[in-house]
Amino acid sequence: RRSHQASCAPCFSDLASLKMGVRTLSEALQLSDECRVITTGSAPFNIVHTNKAWSKLTGFKFTEVANRSNSFLQGPHTEAKLVERMRAASEKGETTRVRVVNYDRYGTPFYNSIEIFPLRDMAGKLTHYCGVLHGEDIPDGVVPPIDRKPEELFGSTSGSSTDPDEEEETAAAASGWPAAAAGRGAGRVKRLRRGGHVTLQEALDNTEDAVVMTQPHPPYAITHVNAPWCEMCGYTLEEVEGLSSSILQGAETDEALLSELMASVRRGESSSATLVNYKKGGARFLNQVHIQPVFNQNDEVDQFMAMLHEVDEKERPPHAAPAAAKKAGRRGERA
Repeated sequence: RRSHQASCAPCFSDLASLKMGVRTLSEALQLSDECRVITTGSAPFNIVHTNKAWSKLTGFKFTEVANRSNSFLQGPHTEAKLVERMRAASEKGETTRVRVVNYDRYGTPFYNSIEIFPLRDMAGKLTHYCGVLHGEDIPDGVVPPIDRKPEELFGSTSGSSTDPDEEEETAAAASGWPAAAAGRGAGRVKRLRRGGHVTLQEALDNTEDAVVMTQPHPPYAITHVNAPWCEMCGYTLEEVEGLSSSILQGAETDEALLSELMASVRRGESSSATLVNYKKGGARFLNQVHIQPVFNQNDEVDQFMAMLHEVDEKERPPHAAPAAAKKAGRRGERA
């Protein structure tokens, strides 16, 4: 039997969020010992981020649940009235707090004290929800476990004839998450543009490119990676949270190129280069990487973001270097 007791006890740095609540996307993405999950702000409230503590509590990895609703945590003893209370409170744009029976990846029930915070931009528009969870063990015999095969939990929906809009509403109704009045289709994201002014919302909602986000100061600890990044690099989010992107570096990684890339992004500029990186297990790959600053709702640099694209050796430019490095080289030639 897995223990859920005090699995997400807050550390000292989390005390402010317990008192004040998570109010912005920037706050929700901070490294924390709290169990946190972030979803889109409209039906079907798909998951865009979980942290290591959330995975420890529920048993699920981010790559298993990305772009799904939270309904997989529910089971036969999940209280429908409490689910409805969350939904009703969300219609008023209020923070919701309930203690509900949920089930982990292996079917073990636990008490989940969850607080759901609506996250809004500067204009007051709802963009995401952040759920902060705290797990408690249920005494044996009070709530029976369910027979759940983790590998069969998420069945394929291919071949379904259900109308897409109807699927959205069905998923929202089952998710136990707020059914706030938000525009339909807000969760359908597009590939992130390169360059320009990229916001946290745009970076987090990008499910097409392989994206890694880090703190904007040394040691540039990783705060988020998306599913395409995990698939490309071979790591899980839980393995790399809090580490730096140096885990992808190796013998053939050009450190001079890396230095130029980081110098550019620290100046608030985007920069690109093609360099050798290494996947988990040591497999070498050619990485066409684009790095740029990501801005919060106060128009401040909040994170650094890198978009990775694996290319064939034949696609590598003869002198792949960021623009800043090329300019420096030309200045040296004139001198």
